[in-house]
Amino acid sequence: MKYQMGDCHFEAGSKYLTLELPESNDIFDDTDALRERMQQDGYLLIRGLHDAEEVLKARRDILLLMAGEAALDPYAPLMEGAANPDPKEIASSSVRGREHLKTDSLKRVVYGKRVMKFFDRFLSGEPLSYNFQWLRTTGPGAGSSIHYDVVYMGRGTQNLYTCWTPIGTVTPEMGPLVLCLGSNQWRDVIDTYGKTDVDRDLTCGYFSKDPAELVDKFGGRWATTTFEPGDVVILSMFLMHASLTNNSNKYRLSCDTRYQLASEPIDDRWAGEQPRMHDAFWQPGTAIVPVELSREKWGV
Repeated sequence: MKYQMGDCHFEAGSKYLTLELPESNDIFDDTDALRERMQQDGYLLIRGLHDAEEVLKARRDILLLMAGEAALDPYAPLMEGAANPDPKEIASSSVRGREHLKTDSLKRVVYGKRVMKFFDRFLSGEPLSYNFQWLRTTGPGAGSSIHYDVVYMGRGTQNLYTCWTPIGTVTPEMGPLVLCLGSNQWRDVIDTYGKTDVDRDLTCGYFSKDPAELVDKFGGRWATTTFEPGDVVILSMFLMHASLTNNSNKYRLSCDTRYQLASEPIDDRWAGEQPRMHDAFWQPGTAIVPVELSREKWGV
């Protein structure tokens, strides 16, 4: 079977894509080993970090709101998250315009005791989480672009981690998170693209529209798997990632949250109870530099 990523279609098990993503539950109780694996691989897949029932409660609450907006198929069971076959909006993976869907039940998951206890141990100190939830309700046909997170939130500490939480079961057909294995070691990319700031430099944020190019030019391999309620993927700021295209008839629900030591500097765009968010990048009319021009300048 082929899976889509941008304009590319990859066979699972090819040099471009694997559906086998190694887990870190085997070393969950060994903090030093977790840190070493993060340093080496740039990510940790941890099954069952969140309480599965709490995740499903959050899913139900979000889907109830979406059903009230006629986003869902009225003839399908609610928890399937099936998209209305006659949608009112173009499918998107954008996090903008999702504030009304950020339910209390969702926040209880992503700021709950289990995840905060994990980061307290992993960071060796009191953790702080950005008070913004990157909630995505990704409909059929949509997907996310290829990027490092640091270009969006690199003004504070870079000892900062993304936690990707699938809100329900997410299969490869539904367009899950996909990681470019080994991309956290691409020194030339880290030292150029990885030092940009989308608001300061008005770069477009993503690094490439061609996932095959990254494998052919830099090495690595795209990897994902099937995720279940409670699972998380924790990413460093310097791991290239994106999503597969959602080729199912269902919404893929997921949420990104960020965690760092409370004692370290925070990116001022994401600080406080009401973060101001991006200065220029999200503003209408901002002229963004095409990625082709940026990469020519960087020599990558």
